[in-house]
Amino acid sequence: MKRMKSLGMMLLMLLAFGSTTVLLAQESYYELKVKSTVKTNPSKDIQRINSCWSNVGTALIEAEILRSGKESVDLSEMDLIHNAYLLKSQAYLDSKGKVNVNEKCMPYDAFKIMDTYGLAPESAYMHSDEDAMDKHSGEMDAIIRGSLRRAIDMEDGKSERYLGFVDAALTKHIGDTKLNFKYDGQDFTPKSFAAQAGVNSGDYIMLTSDSRQEMNKPFVLELKNNWDKDEFYNVHSNELYKAMKEAIENGYAVGWYGFVNNEMVYTDEAVAIVAIGDMPGTKKEDGKEVGHTYQPLPEKTIGANDRQENFEVLINGAYNFMTLYGISMDKEGNEYILGKDACTAGDEELNMSKEFTKLNTVYLLVNKNGLDKNLRDKLGL
Repeated sequence: MKRMKSLGMMLLMLLAFGSTTVLLAQESYYELKVKSTVKTNPSKDIQRINSCWSNVGTALIEAEILRSGKESVDLSEMDLIHNAYLLKSQAYLDSKGKVNVNEKCMPYDAFKIMDTYGLAPESAYMHSDEDAMDKHSGEMDAIIRGSLRRAIDMEDGKSERYLGFVDAALTKHIGDTKLNFKYDGQDFTPKSFAAQAGVNSGDYIMLTSDSRQEMNKPFVLELKNNWDKDEFYNVHSNELYKAMKEAIENGYAVGWYGFVNNEMVYTDEAVAIVAIGDMPGTKKEDGKEVGHTYQPLPEKTIGANDRQENFEVLINGAYNFMTLYGISMDKEGNEYILGKDACTAGDEELNMSKEFTKLNTVYLLVNKNGLDKNLRDKLGL
């Protein structure tokens, strides 16, 4: 009997110890809770190398359709990519060869493509048997380059013929949208499908913050993929954060391009911060964490010089696209911008602090109607 009681006591102690371990493991620094969100579709995997911009573009258009009260639509990213080649091919001809024709664009281009060629649901896109993610599309590139050079050399006013060769090569290698298709029991073309979506491309603008340029004025930001020399409105870095926050609170998703420095991310709680000192969870002595208080860490205040120095490095690189769609709050009441990786399925979330966004945002793509009236007035919108 004594042996039984001893075993029972040991079992109770083990259970108690296990419970304590679980409780300790559940301690967190931030205890983030979602404060508000915008309706968005689930994120999707990238469809072609260098084409994450199309995921962001479709995500914003899909979110705008949802915001208007319509049913969710799964738009085809590949449709935008195919038509991006055509849009840039025409620009190549117009500029006499000064535009590089490839799949590299910006999310803002999605709205130009929508206006010119229309939109398509995923069900209307005819995918090629070839792998669209294959880096080696030499045959397609050769046909496109040769056709466009020939069109310029001939100068016979028959560029449509050569653009037809480009379109045929694209269809063979990466697919194309049906000329006519049914969706939800109705007949559509890409143009009529875009029209019924009711999205106004003129509502979307790009915001950045570059102290070398005049504030509250548009300018051409020299980015590798800004092939059409599109303009960005220049605002102070504090206003970038404010624009994200207010757009989301007003019901609009935001496209974000910037740098997610893994050294600034506490992955256990998906928090991106500019910490003063070591990040949460850092192990220092004998594998044990030292000096933790399980409170949000203090952050460095990012000044104009910090922002500008980092920005001038970032504009020369290729970084991360996210769809911003929520506001979260930690246990101390600090707010974060909630975003998700635009080019990976599974809605991989990240909560970005104000100081993190000030330091690491390159630009935003946002519906101007989601911005504060004072900012719109300053920008002349």
